[in-house]
Amino acid sequence: LDYPRDGGKKPSELSGGMARRASLALQLAQKKHVIVLDEPFTGLDEQAATSVAKELIHLRNRYKTALLLISHEENVTSLILDPSKTKHENLTVHLQHAHHDESVSPPHHHGRNLYGTTFHDRFMERLKDYVLWSLPLILLTFLACGLAIAMLSADSLSRINVTDHVLTIVDQEVRPLLKLLTGGEEASPMALLGIKMKVRSMLNTAVPEAKSTLYALGIAKLFFLEIGPLITALLLCGRIGGSYSGKVASMQSTSQVKLLKTLGIDPVMWTLAPALAAAVIASPLLTLTGTSLAIFLGGLVGPRYGVGNAEIYRNQVEKAIYPTLRVQFEGWAGFQTNVENESVLVELATWPPIFHWLKATVYILIILGVAETCCRLQRNLTTRHVPHVITSSVVISSLLIIIADWGFSQLWLLRV
Repeated sequence: LDYPRDGGKKPSELSGGMARRASLALQLAQKKHVIVLDEPFTGLDEQAATSVAKELIHLRNRYKTALLLISHEENVTSLILDPSKTKHENLTVHLQHAHHDESVSPPHHHGRNLYGTTFHDRFMERLKDYVLWSLPLILLTFLACGLAIAMLSADSLSRINVTDHVLTIVDQEVRPLLKLLTGGEEASPMALLGIKMKVRSMLNTAVPEAKSTLYALGIAKLFFLEIGPLITALLLCGRIGGSYSGKVASMQSTSQVKLLKTLGIDPVMWTLAPALAAAVIASPLLTLTGTSLAIFLGGLVGPRYGVGNAEIYRNQVEKAIYPTLRVQFEGWAGFQTNVENESVLVELATWPPIFHWLKATVYILIILGVAETCCRLQRNLTTRHVPHVITSSVVISSLLIIIADWGFSQLWLLRV
């Protein structure tokens, strides 16, 4: 290279031979202990190739650099061999076409496929990654969220005092009614006092039970039907969606996807299939784990604020999560719902356990679908584009999940 002439040129302005010489000079200038040279003389004329060979000899003699050289230019590579060493000490390997010998059986890989990794291996790797690394994040989030919502709900219910309001209404409404029934006579103070005491006794019996029921139903339905799947999905947008999009984008930017295609392997099946199989297992499992933790914490918080007890809470939570499925099997006629103007599909889809699983599954499909699309749309990714792909994947999937959550809310409203 002529530095005064070529020093100011951009990489895109260099010819193929000049770019190869510049890349080679960059590697040689680092004075590494070991240099691997794959076809360094291709594209160079004889003079330039000889000059490079002399520079390699200089590096070997001065810096004791070990060279691993792959080349078809045998006449040039022979110049680099150390003349002070014998032919066997200058280790040279010549590659030739293999001769097929039918007597030699092909090697067995004991069930393992290309590069020692099967679909099961990649699936288990993804499953462990998605579950084990996401679990602490899910638990801590639902620990904080569950305690906060349970404490606020229990505190609000404990502060509600309906007794005085009801007694005021009784005094305003019952006094004229008694006057009307007695022919215009005013109700005696003792009669009103007796009525108020009876009403107060009834309220003291009914209100705490009503508060307990309202608290248990609110916590169970809030987390099991709405907050649990939504919070988990938004967390997994970054945890699983970001991880997957970063992995695929890195493969795109380092030409690993092209290598898979060269080897006859579908890149989408190589990355997406095991990730999808692992994610549809991990997402409902993580969602159920976080939701269960929040509901469990609700059972501990309520009694501390004087709202219900463990038995009432447990019974009401079971009723909210596992209501009676209003579908009957009619033999060959199929299924039939017991509710008018409601389809069997709506009844099944909105039954809380199925609804909970359905939301978690749909959300993770959105996350991986967006991540896959963001990565595959840009075929010529570079390393500097990888963070942009990850950010786009996380933001777009989060927005789509919020929209999908609105759609599930509309589906729930169809339940009669």
